Amino acid sequence: MKKIIISTLAGFIGAVSLSAADCIMVKDLNVQFKNGSTIYSNTLEMKEIKEYAQFLKESDLFTVIEGHTSSLADAKYNYDLSSRRANKVKSELIKLGVSPSKVKAMGFGESTPLYDNNTKAGAAQNRRVVGEVFNTSTELINYITDQKNRIEKIKYKEQ
Repeated sequence: MKKIIISTLAGFIGAVSLSAADCIMVKDLNVQFKNGSTIYSNTLEMKEIKEYAQFLKESDLFTVIEGHTSSLADAKYNYDLSSRRANKVKSELIKLGVSPSKVKAMGFGESTPLYDNNTKAGAAQNRRVVGEVFNTSTELINYITDQKNRIEKIKYKEQ
């Protein structure tokens, strides 16, 4: 039976009939980094990574670890930095026992800000690594392909 993922951020589901056995709660991952580095913003970040690793080990889900940056540096540098951040978290998850076949990493650079990069607080929040979860490896690969195609069209043109 295929599981349907329901996140704590999920909105209206609509007229869908679900039983509790069909749903799981998805653990969120949002790791923050210091400006211009792959150093975690504080010691609590590793705790969050450990909890996400445990969640992945207990589920049959797949994840892509997405690296994001603010736009305060050169766009090319930001893509490289976001990839290094995502790969750092991916490596931590694998060290913690997550199967390498269940986790991928991808850098988004400054292409997907959630907050205003013109403010100090907004730029800090855009320096993040998040985890997206998928039911199958096919869903995961399709998502990565779609995102790479989207980013390729705007790459290095954000600033």
